[in-house]
Amino acid sequence: MTVLVAYASALGSTKEIAQHVASRMAGVLDDVECRAVAEIESVTGYEAVVIGSAIHNQAWLPEASLFVRRHAPGLATRPVWAFSVGMADALPKPFRKRAAAFQQERIARVLSKEVPLRAHRVFSGVYRPSQMPAPLRALFHLSGGRFGDLRDWAAIDAWTDQMTAQLAHTEPSPGNTTT
Repeated sequence: MTVLVAYASALGSTKEIAQHVASRMAGVLDDVECRAVAEIESVTGYEAVVIGSAIHNQAWLPEASLFVRRHAPGLATRPVWAFSVGMADALPKPFRKRAAAFQQERIARVLSKEVPLRAHRVFSGVYRPSQMPAPLRALFHLSGGRFGDLRDWAAIDAWTDQMTAQLAHTEPSPGNTTT
């Protein structure tokens, strides 16, 4: 089983999650490769794909969206999972669950128009005060927003283990090696 874990990362958090997912999958599956979407010319040779992107302005990074559009025919012939890395857990407490659900729904809807997904998950990333202008930083903090490494590694591991278990029990189909 050859699996591609592809990512688009703005500040490194998404890349670190992708590397962690790939490393964890590699403990069970034969061949797992982790690469930035900009480096990938083809999905030929991969039997399954996991795609991750940072969320900026409630959307995937442009290079991740371009990757999905460019490789949609090939992605449609193999199992595909997606994850997004946003800041829902950084928001003031009353908005966290609603923001996460909104991001999950909106991004999954956009992605599934291009490629059928096995699943899509939204995880929080690392949010630093330096990522926000000083006046907004103060307002954000006063309203209950929080900064820091908000990644839930246990949730990431559980999701990775679910994908890995599905792939470990899946026979590759003849169509999964084209495009």
